[in-house]
Amino acid sequence: MVHVSYQGKKHLLQLREPLTVRQLLEQLKINPETVLVGLRGKIIPETALVADGDELDVIRTISGG
Repeated sequence: MVHVSYQGKKHLLQLREPLTVRQLLEQLKINPETVLVGLRGKIIPETALVADGDELDVIRTISGG
């Protein structure tokens, strides 16, 4: 199982096959262009593979002028 925290909600996902961070976000219907993903306190790229047992923190980015 992969644990995903996003906007105060926790999601548990059972992976049938390895997924990239981008694929996982798309499954959760989260736009990858609007968030950063952390694993063990470090930001990881959307090309990183997600493994069983990972605990991911999805953080919304904010921009403005």
